[in-house]
Amino acid sequence: MRIPLIFLSILALIISSCGNKTEPKKPPLVTAVKVKQQDVPIYVDAIGQAISTVTVEVRPQVAGKLIATYIQQGDFVKKGNVIYSIDPRPYQALLDEAKAQLEHDLALLKYAEDTVERYKAVVEEDFIAKLTYDQYVSTAEAAKSQVELDQASVRAAQINVDFCDIVAPVTGKISEFVVDVGNILAVDDPTAITSIKPFSPIDILFSLPQQQLEKIRKVQGNHGKWKFIAMLPEQPDIKFEGTTFFIDNQVNQNTGTIFLKGRLPNSKIFFWPGEFVKVQVLHMIAKNALVVPPGAILIGKNGPYLYTVDDKGIARDHNVTVLVRTDEYIAIESKEVHENDTVIIDGQINIATGKQVTLQTDKTTPSKNP
Repeated sequence: MRIPLIFLSILALIISSCGNKTEPKKPPLVTAVKVKQQDVPIYVDAIGQAISTVTVEVRPQVAGKLIATYIQQGDFVKKGNVIYSIDPRPYQALLDEAKAQLEHDLALLKYAEDTVERYKAVVEEDFIAKLTYDQYVSTAEAAKSQVELDQASVRAAQINVDFCDIVAPVTGKISEFVVDVGNILAVDDPTAITSIKPFSPIDILFSLPQQQLEKIRKVQGNHGKWKFIAMLPEQPDIKFEGTTFFIDNQVNQNTGTIFLKGRLPNSKIFFWPGEFVKVQVLHMIAKNALVVPPGAILIGKNGPYLYTVDDKGIARDHNVTVLVRTDEYIAIESKEVHENDTVIIDGQINIATGKQVTLQTDKTTPSKNP
C-alpha cells in the first residue's frame, strides 16, 4: 500500500521538532572571593626627583702636568682612592730644599743652645759680661724660631707633594673626564677635571599640596621626620622607605605646595641621580576598610561598582567609593557591602543584577593584605 506524500511530510516535521528541543542555558560561571576588612594606609602621591647627597667637583690643588690616571670614565671609586697624578718632581725638589735648610738651622740651633749652656755658669761668677750672655741667649732663641719656620716650610712642601696625587674625597661615581693625561693643570682653572656623585644614600626632593599638609601633620607629627615611600614609575612594585630630613618653613605662594627633602638607602644603586620618582607620603589610616582584589571593581556611568552574590547565587551590583587603589588590592567604602560578602572578581561581562550565576569554587583568588 502506497502512503500518501502528505502523511510522510507531517511525520518528518514531528521527528524534526522532537530532535531540535534546546536545553536551557546554564548560569554564567564566575570567580568570587570574600570581602576582607582591615586597617589600610592611605598615601598622598607626588612626583619627586632623586639627587646625590653631595656633588664634588675635582680640581687640582697644585699646578703641573697631568701624568697618570688610575680610573676609567664612569667608574665607581671609594673615598681615598688615587684617581690622578700630577708630576711631583718640582714639588719634591722644593721639599728636599726645605728639609736641607731645616737640617742646617737645626745645627745652628744646637750650637747656640750649647753656647748658652756653656756660659750660663760663668756669667753668674762675673767672668763674662751680662750683655754678652744675653746676646748668646738671643741668638739661641732666633735659631729656635728659624727652625720652627723651616719645619713649617717642610710641612707646606710635603703638602704640595701629597697634592700631586689627586684622591677621591667621597665614594661615588666618576663623570666624564674633561682633561686628558699630558695636559697642564692650573689651580685657578674654573673647569673641574671631573665630578663625583655618591649614590648611597640618595636624597629625594618632592613637593606636596598644602591641602594635605595638615592631614599629614596629624598622622606623622610636626618635626620634619616624615616617612615616605619612593619607587620608579615603571617599576611600582619595588618600593623603598625613606625619612624626610627637611620640610620648608613656608608654603610656596605661587604653586600652593610645600617643599621637602628625604633620604633613603640606595645600596643596590636602584635610584640614579636625576631620575624622576613616584613618592607616597602617609596621610591617614582608614580604619576597618573593606578590601577587595583589583578585578572586583568596575567603572559604570555612576562611578565604581562591584557585583556581590547572595546565598541563592543571585548577582547584585553596588556602587562603592574607592579609598585607595594599588596593584594588589583596592580599599573601598560602601553601605551595601560588608565583610565576608562574596564579590565577583572575574566573569562580570556575562552577568547583570538579578541574574543567576555559578561560582567557580575550584579557582579563587584571595585578596592580598595591604
